[in-house]
Amino acid sequence: MALLTEAAKLFRRQGYAATGTNEILAAAGAPRGSLYYYFPGGKEEIGTRAIEAAAKRVTLTLRALAEESADPADFVDRYVAKLTGWMAKSGWRDGCPITTVLLENAPGSAAITAVGREAHERWRREVETMLLRHGWPGDRAPATARTILMTIGGAQIHARVAASPAPLEDCAAELRHLLADSDPSEF
Repeated sequence: MALLTEAAKLFRRQGYAATGTNEILAAAGAPRGSLYYYFPGGKEEIGTRAIEAAAKRVTLTLRALAEESADPADFVDRYVAKLTGWMAKSGWRDGCPITTVLLENAPGSAAITAVGREAHERWRREVETMLLRHGWPGDRAPATARTILMTIGGAQIHARVAASPAPLEDCAAELRHLLADSDPSEF
């Protein structure tokens, strides 16, 4: 749906608070009545549904990358390459599709906080599954998955501010060393 797509783009590029419903309607080319017809909860419902939609896309991306990857370090390289290409293509205006909305609204909006929490857990489970498939110890997999995602998420913010792939590339290099230097059989 064009309203959600355009809302998500505006939210991640300029922030939730700075994006008005009229701006979303104009970007989507939609009449005003359609906003409240499809989103009776107004802007908060749009934010919630935009996070849900973006989170599903990221989940599918993580799953596909995990299936293609030869090992955890390869997964990191593939994910960072995908993010770097996407961010560069946007002129470094895009970042994580849910971070901006969550930073502005969690924990104040229970609805937005809940979908953001679920998104992060789904992403962690996808990365954890990939780690386990490659022999990572089960007791360490959840924390390692979170570390990978949090490190890359932080690097995305730095890359956006720097308008450069360097933070993401540095992040990938260090994660690659950490993952490659860890022999799961020794845990």
